[in-house]
Amino acid sequence: MKKIVGAVSWIAASAPWCLTAQEKPQNLDSIPVLTRESYGTPESQLGLLQGSVDALRSGASSPEKLKGRLRVTGGSWRMDVFGDGSGAEFLDTAASARAHGLGADPARLMSVATLESTGRAYVERSLSRLIVLPPNERLVLATTARRSEGGMAPDGSNAYSAVVANRAVFSREINGIPVTGAGSKVTVTFLNDGTVESFRYDWPKYTVSQRVQRMAPPAEIMRRLQRVVGLRTQRDLSQPVETPPSIASITQPIRLGSYVVLQDLKCGYYDPGFMNRDAAAPVQAGCYYHVVETRGEGEFVTTAAYSGAVPAAIAPEPDARWPEACVILGTKVKEEPKGKAAGYGTKVQPVPPRPTPAPPR
Repeated sequence: MKKIVGAVSWIAASAPWCLTAQEKPQNLDSIPVLTRESYGTPESQLGLLQGSVDALRSGASSPEKLKGRLRVTGGSWRMDVFGDGSGAEFLDTAASARAHGLGADPARLMSVATLESTGRAYVERSLSRLIVLPPNERLVLATTARRSEGGMAPDGSNAYSAVVANRAVFSREINGIPVTGAGSKVTVTFLNDGTVESFRYDWPKYTVSQRVQRMAPPAEIMRRLQRVVGLRTQRDLSQPVETPPSIASITQPIRLGSYVVLQDLKCGYYDPGFMNRDAAAPVQAGCYYHVVETRGEGEFVTTAAYSGAVPAAIAPEPDARWPEACVILGTKVKEEPKGKAAGYGTKVQPVPPRPTPAPPR
């Protein structure tokens, strides 16, 4: 039997590198600041999950308190509830073990529409007690992706490729304003037979405050991007940059400097997710960016990608756990989240899946 060398990867299945102008949110002049409500306890949220998710209804161990999470396990699964209970993650390792045997030809992919409807049905059936949507909020599809396996023998023969899992990522809109960042996300991963392999959500409760922020003009947002990304990449990005008439009009990559390209920019509310947020900090206007830096020349060229968010309000409110806001306001970062600071990090926290980039204009 020939030895097979293989690889596994996630590939975006929907959305080009960025949204078209029609798909982006309308231009915003101002937005009200949000505050986070207490979610209760992780124990109470675990109880809701155990009463809603079929796999958790029997055979569960006693809850185990770990650092920053509450964990229960079953025969082949584990369930973690994070922090105050606003986030959780489920993984069925038995389903993961079956994924390879259910691999399908890439030409026979589950369609985006089917994946979205299947994901919505699961959220409504199993997670509706956790993913609560008031009348002014909406669950929207953010992106989809597929997990592929492929490989070949060392001599180049016996090549194969198969799709083994499909993922839908949903986000939240509040009064038509999207929530960007890792917060307010629900991710569900299905095998090709429809079995749920895993799900993960980060779904805090928000309250609309009486404070209103006026949005900064596009030119100021681009200047902030150059300043922050210049620090992260250690490059001089002070040269003039193309300024779009509006953020909603950005549908192509934009060069921030000779070796740095802005691939994507989405504005709205910014919530960094439970791994990085300060629960007492406001949820305010921000623009979530994705940039790619190129280093080297000729045959020795490497690329590095950076994601984060810059404040989008003319007068941002302080947030000591938001590194880019601290850079813009000239304040000190509190407990810098690894991989998110304005500079090089040793680890990178999970971020929403990224579409395939297109060449810059």
